[in-house]
Amino acid sequence: MPHTYTNVKKILQTVLFVVIVFVAAGFLSNIVAHTAHEKFNRPDVAIFFNYFDSDVAMGIGNYYFGGGAYELDKALWSYKIATFWKHDIPQGHYQIARIYFVKGEFDKALEEINKELEFYPQNLRSLYIRGLIYGYRNMPGDREKAENDFKNFVAFAPSEWGGYNDLAWILTTLGKHEEAKIFLGQAFIRVPDALNNPWLWNSRGVADLNIGNIALAVESFTWADRLAERLDFNTWRRAYPGNSLEQAEEGLKAFRALIKENLARVEKES
Repeated sequence: MPHTYTNVKKILQTVLFVVIVFVAAGFLSNIVAHTAHEKFNRPDVAIFFNYFDSDVAMGIGNYYFGGGAYELDKALWSYKIATFWKHDIPQGHYQIARIYFVKGEFDKALEEINKELEFYPQNLRSLYIRGLIYGYRNMPGDREKAENDFKNFVAFAPSEWGGYNDLAWILTTLGKHEEAKIFLGQAFIRVPDALNNPWLWNSRGVADLNIGNIALAVESFTWADRLAERLDFNTWRRAYPGNSLEQAEEGLKAFRALIKENLARVEKES
């Protein structure tokens, strides 16, 4: 019996020692991570030491998700640390959803954006992201869900062009061309500087073409083409902050090419 008691005591002492070491190591790593990130602005150092601080993890994630560097795996790792310790941290699941969306992992993205809406329902920008996820996943019923989310986002942010533009895209895929034209008309009234927005003009051209207003489609695509040629790279990047520099460069070229194709098509038909 004394021998058994001694063994149990040693085991408990060992466990206690391991716990103390673990806590001390965690405390020290937190100090190093916080200091590296907050005092010296070195998220590249902080990421190797931060395993427990949700706020620092969010900062590191934002850095690697286009805030200074573009490394999606490191950003995802940090955001997951943030949400592990504080599941309702604002924009934690939102940012994870955006990364999964960029990666094309739409089911995971949907799961994360629904968590954001559950834990942080004030962030109605989640509706826009969820609309994109549904739109690109395109399983049965997804386009209708995307339409609903985009409409709710437009009601929440009536002065932002992106909601109208993507709502028009979804309505077009559903064959609701007249309704798409109506919402684009609202965009030109409510969105600041909308007349200089090539995305809105291109979408209006698509709506005009589908309705059969060829002359108006020519006008819309002509304006879209002129404005897209004047579109600078920084403006394009601000419109697609989740993309890498290479994706942004290719995206801008593809957008200009698409408008020219649309314009050539309607000019031929006219």
